[in-house]
Amino acid sequence: MDRTSEDVLVIGGGIAGLTVALGLAKEGWRPWLIEKEDRLGGHAAAYVCKAVEGECQRCGACLVDLALKEHASEARIKTLVNAAIERITPSGSGHLAALETPDGLVEQPFRAVVLCHGFTPFDPRSRTNLGYGRVPNIMTGHELEAMLKVTGRVLRPSDGAVPRQMAFVQCVGSRNARLGHPYCSQVCCGYALRMARQIKNRLPETDLTCFYMDIQTYGKDFPDVWPGLGGEIRFVREIPGDYFSLEGDRVGVLVETGDAVEELSFDLLVLSVGMAPSPDQDRFCEWLNAPVGAEGFLRSDPDSGVFVVGSAAGPMSIVDSIAHARAAVRDVAGFLEGRK
Repeated sequence: MDRTSEDVLVIGGGIAGLTVALGLAKEGWRPWLIEKEDRLGGHAAAYVCKAVEGECQRCGACLVDLALKEHASEARIKTLVNAAIERITPSGSGHLAALETPDGLVEQPFRAVVLCHGFTPFDPRSRTNLGYGRVPNIMTGHELEAMLKVTGRVLRPSDGAVPRQMAFVQCVGSRNARLGHPYCSQVCCGYALRMARQIKNRLPETDLTCFYMDIQTYGKDFPDVWPGLGGEIRFVREIPGDYFSLEGDRVGVLVETGDAVEELSFDLLVLSVGMAPSPDQDRFCEWLNAPVGAEGFLRSDPDSGVFVVGSAAGPMSIVDSIAHARAAVRDVAGFLEGRK
């Protein structure tokens, strides 16, 4: 079979898109990989390895680096960064994509389109009671990831001091029907607890608190890890109702503990923001008639050659996105070869 570059378009160069493109290339296809940013890797490229004293915590961050290195040596993938999808229209037995690239507009036919456009982190500014952007030293988990990745340190944004009391607040923007996000984002508990363990290892004197609804397991080793976390982290099964600034740029919260409302304060508070559908999906839904699932994320339509992979299809961890993408490679290849 003549496998040409017109066979498949992969939209999104995060870990799902990279995995799909690499998998198809290994099968002999020549996919186009389109990324709107100036680099590949997506959100996950900013995540820090959370190993504790050399012991892997199975966060998956290192897998992104491995995929990027493998991609750099794979000549069968045509990669375009800083590229925009202007439109996609039906064309014969496939799709005609108009791509705005650094070299100008390119129109290219494809038999299949793989949507790996990822997710968007919930914006805590949309809930004013959270204090994000108003109260100093409230940051998101994504911002803490980036800080650890770049500097290797945890510092208060207001003054660069090392925090001695920190808190993580779970389910920010998830499990909330009023926001249209009734689902669990699945990954927040994992990344928060892994970061907390790493911080406790680096800063043993730092007191850590985790406000939560339910702790979702983050791997098959969780039953072995969970008992030890109670000695490192204070768990409060309640989400604070209000956030405010206190003297010394400390973050104050009001939370129900038992039958009383208690005021607690911290040097630094981290919001574990959930995963929401990417705003890009509205265009793809319109252009490709891709169905929308109950949680608001897109679904695949294999009969028309449209495949939705990774966190574009719903909240997933790095490891789960890779597994989902590898399974999609088989489906896409089957479609291109005329197999069900």
